[in-house]
Amino acid sequence: MARSTAMALCFLFMITVAVLPAFAADEDKFPFYPSLLNTRSGGFVDSDEFEDPGMCRICHKDIYNQWQGSMHSNAFVDPVFQAMWKLGEIETKGEIRNLCAGCHTHIGTVGKEVTFDPVEGVFKTGKVASKGVQCDFCHTVVASTWKDTPTYDPGNASLLMDPGDVKRGPFKDSDSPGHDTAYSELHTSAEFCGSCHHVFHPDTNFPMERTYDEWKRSVYARAGIVCQDCHMMPLEKAIEAARTLKKPMNPGKASPLGPMRDSIYTHEFVGGNFAVTAILGADKHSELAKKRLKSAAELSIETPDKFITGKIARFKVEVFNVGAGHNLPTSLTEVRQMWLDVTVSDEKGNVIYRSGALDDHGSIDPDAAIFRAVAVDEDGNVTHKPWKISHFKSVRVVPPKGSDISKYAFVVPPKIRKGELVIEAVLKYRSFSQELADELLGDDAPKVPVVDMTAVKRKVTVARK
Repeated sequence: MARSTAMALCFLFMITVAVLPAFAADEDKFPFYPSLLNTRSGGFVDSDEFEDPGMCRICHKDIYNQWQGSMHSNAFVDPVFQAMWKLGEIETKGEIRNLCAGCHTHIGTVGKEVTFDPVEGVFKTGKVASKGVQCDFCHTVVASTWKDTPTYDPGNASLLMDPGDVKRGPFKDSDSPGHDTAYSELHTSAEFCGSCHHVFHPDTNFPMERTYDEWKRSVYARAGIVCQDCHMMPLEKAIEAARTLKKPMNPGKASPLGPMRDSIYTHEFVGGNFAVTAILGADKHSELAKKRLKSAAELSIETPDKFITGKIARFKVEVFNVGAGHNLPTSLTEVRQMWLDVTVSDEKGNVIYRSGALDDHGSIDPDAAIFRAVAVDEDGNVTHKPWKISHFKSVRVVPPKGSDISKYAFVVPPKIRKGELVIEAVLKYRSFSQELADELLGDDAPKVPVVDMTAVKRKVTVARK
């Protein structure tokens, strides 16, 4: 499909979704609105009804250790999220509290124990609820409420919870001495994950985070590869699954007390956020995220056979999404930053052209090829605040198994009469900009780390004509 056609279809889809009628809050159906989370009882459930993850560790030590330090375990305490949430709390007078809490502390949400401390400027919740996306949230989910959502897709935490002695999971024959068990097909589906990895604006239904949608329309979905096949597998097997579109197998045990199984899901939930895990000291998870990013893309450089001295030289760099079942980048695409840093050097290493460098303040060259969405508010002003987003003014991402081409041109210096020029392209990524980190975290803001996802070099001969 031509790029212009693809962009037109994407734009049409965005417009179609954006003009859906606003979803009126139904307090009976969704008591924690604007989160679409709910409970079997249809209301409040005390957090004491949920097990602390430490109890699960007794029988599931390996799985617990995988989860501990992950972005799921840190979903509530993530300092960047907390700072953005604080801004939203103040600017919306608390209206978005449950929208954020519904995915970052499900237990705190249904327990109605999430509070904002204006003195410390942080959100607080109970001990168990503060442990983010955890065992006794996922394994007490009994159903999805996605068919009741305004977009008729999972989103905004559209899950039904039923805490108690029954723990639900992917095995039909599971048995445990510590609790009752039940098989749940939902736990093997992308809809389970999409309940939080698809976020739409509660007033306009505009899809602000679209990872589930991106997967649903991809070749991965058609091949039967779901989120768990890439994000709940050992990294090398996940990489293989993404590249081959074949389901991976991971033999093992969910517990030393259980049987050997053909395949066990791991619980690191490796994504691309290596920055926050590093800030929080979860170095293992940070390194896993970097490796995942380095497996996601490939580059190629297309040039003529030679460049001519004193003339304009042109070349292309193509980015291929080879290892992600969703767009690159995904999630908060108005915040994530993926870009090409391209240099042309002479044989002595002197740079004669560059696009994509960071300046002294950590800002990306504005003329660089940057993959992101530019979000605007209802007045057309660029914004990174989710509660203010009206629509995306522009979107440039690389779809699953798709590619994107950037064109470059420079003048070959007349002094270079022969020899070779070296073109190097590096695809770079960071979870958020330095400007945003400085705005949200102030004096405590770290230097936002950058990872080189992939790189390629090409030499081109220089001639007089």
